[in-house]
Amino acid sequence: MGPRSARFALSLAPAVILALGIVLLGALELLQSYNEAARRGEEGARNLVHVLAEQTERTFQAVDFTLLGIRDAQTTIADMPDNDARFRGALKERLNALPYVRALYVIGPDGFITHDTDYPSTPQVSLADRPYFKAHQEDPTLGLHIGQPLRSRSVDAWFVSFSRRINHPDGSFGGIVVAALEPRYFEQFYRGLSVGENGFIALLLREGTLLARSPASEAAIGRSFAAAEPFYTYLLRSPQGVFWAPSPVDRTTRVTAYRALGTAPAVVIVGLAQQAVFQPWREHAAVVFITAVILLGLIVALIFLVQKSRRREQIEQARLSRVQRLEGLGRIAGGIAHDLGNTIRIVQSTFLLLKPSLAGRAEVLSLVNETDQALKGARAMIERLLAFARRQELRPEVTGIDERIAGFVPILRQAAGPRVSLDLNLASGGTAALLDPVQLEATLLNLVLNARDAMPDSGTVTVATEITSPPPGSVGIRRPSGADEQWVQITVTDTGIGMPPAVLERAFDPFFTTKGQGSGLGLSQVLGFVQQSAGDVQLDSEEGRGTTVRLMFPAAAREDRANDNLGPEAAVGLGELRS
Repeated sequence: MGPRSARFALSLAPAVILALGIVLLGALELLQSYNEAARRGEEGARNLVHVLAEQTERTFQAVDFTLLGIRDAQTTIADMPDNDARFRGALKERLNALPYVRALYVIGPDGFITHDTDYPSTPQVSLADRPYFKAHQEDPTLGLHIGQPLRSRSVDAWFVSFSRRINHPDGSFGGIVVAALEPRYFEQFYRGLSVGENGFIALLLREGTLLARSPASEAAIGRSFAAAEPFYTYLLRSPQGVFWAPSPVDRTTRVTAYRALGTAPAVVIVGLAQQAVFQPWREHAAVVFITAVILLGLIVALIFLVQKSRRREQIEQARLSRVQRLEGLGRIAGGIAHDLGNTIRIVQSTFLLLKPSLAGRAEVLSLVNETDQALKGARAMIERLLAFARRQELRPEVTGIDERIAGFVPILRQAAGPRVSLDLNLASGGTAALLDPVQLEATLLNLVLNARDAMPDSGTVTVATEITSPPPGSVGIRRPSGADEQWVQITVTDTGIGMPPAVLERAFDPFFTTKGQGSGLGLSQVLGFVQQSAGDVQLDSEEGRGTTVRLMFPAAAREDRANDNLGPEAAVGLGELRS
């Protein structure tokens, strides 16, 4: 990395550090808020399952107290007839106090119902085959028994049996007292609680059988989830807890809190959908992301502006360096050309004086003439150096650019040669400029010859004109111009081999050439003429894609047009003044 690149990278370091800081802070904020959202979700599920467990436990206790009261009343009254009206009335009073119980009934030791709040619609069928009946019949020590969900034979609806054993005075089996709880009650109660979209609340037996669920799922009631992971694994480890996992019912990922009841073999579960838990976080993340994008966009725009400003500064520095270098070369070339020109004029004057005295010496006279011709070639080269040094004598006049180029086309086509086509696009609308028309033609001829040499096989040279605004950063000697001043631009474009950057950098240097022949003063003369005419020149080239030369001159002002009628002497004076 060069010093300039290092300085540029150093200037961008604060912006890059700021951008990285914004990204890092945004990431930390999102991570922290994500963890906070997860913590709030777990805390919400844990608090809700705690409240529901307390409520469910009180419900179960109320049912158990009712069963104990019915059992005690049943054993106290001896020889009570079946379906006793007074006893049935007492059962209905107890039932009204338990909105979550559908029916209360007593089953005798033979399996038939002896007392029932549904009487007289109670079907006369034996319930000795029911699991809850068999459980008490087989185990005298069994206390409160919560059975698995069953379909009622009287109303064909799901119910959960809560039952206690009735003993005869001698301790033998005297039947059971049963409370039929409806899962629908729990589903309706749970439905009134807010668990968000795709959330659920479930009540299960400790061994894994589902008693009730909200949203309701008829297919899931009575289904065993004893092998469901990871719920069953967590339940074996602890009677309460929180975990994240997909549901075994609908495979939706949720934060799930569970709590086992202390006085009954049941478990309450609350599941909050991951999508609902993190919805506030996603909204917050969207705000953070948009804010970060805006800030990063501002930083990128700042970097772009800084880079653009620095690139413009580098271009201007390069242009200034080139101008200063060419100015230095021009002063040196002008001084050398002036001195050599004086020497050549003295030698030519000497030859002119010697020629009459050498009339009888043909060989010597021939040698003198050849030397004189060589001096004329050197004189032409000196004129080119003077043009580069902006010291050549110009005869500026108001010149219609399009008309002058159109009249010079035949010579340009001849210079291009048979393998190169010449296209014209003259669109300056007759705009005139104050310049030397002969030197303009010489400049165009020079450029077309260079273009032809750049296309040894074939190609196209395009000469175009247009009206443009004053060029920024002009390297020429320019008069003060207003914002509304017009310039005329002449563009010569070829489809040749182009120039590499190293050659492009030195293209205007005097005596620099890549052709292996010629003086290397062609583009130098072009630059000198344009600058001496108060114009500007731009050279664009890319290796393998051709070259474009733009000559720009201020459009003739009204006072310049008035000078169109000046004589040759006045025109020469004006040219010397402008040079």
